[in-house]
Amino acid sequence: VYPNSRNVIPGKTVFTIDFRSPDIAVIKDMEDRLKVDAKKICDDMGLEVEFEKVGGFDPVEFDKTCVEAVRNAAERLGYSHRDIISGAGHDACWINKVAPTAMIMCPCVDGLSHNEAEEITRDWAKAGADVLFHAVVETAVIVD
Repeated sequence: VYPNSRNVIPGKTVFTIDFRSPDIAVIKDMEDRLKVDAKKICDDMGLEVEFEKVGGFDPVEFDKTCVEAVRNAAERLGYSHRDIISGAGHDACWINKVAPTAMIMCPCVDGLSHNEAEEITRDWAKAGADVLFHAVVETAVIVD
């Protein structure tokens, strides 16, 4: 918000919107609807709006066997779990292009993630490492 002062009406606001979906068509639709609807709202209020796309990643589908191994390990160990769509540009998204891949996400304190103030409890880190270990062992091929 510019100027960033509590007693001045701002003349400009800049913010980021992060659309995520496993379907690229859904992401494109959200982007298109945002532009149309935001323009209409701003026109109705006598304001201007500009859009600048600064990045984006196509949805990644991880290896089903790896994902199942992670899910099975979490279930066997008694940890709560759910499938999520990350959408972030994690290394695993790029490795997935050349090798079977999955990701394990651990909860963060107050849900704050991808931020300098991100914090994870020791128990959550242990659970994530435990799931990773068991998933790797489940999928490992032992050669004599």
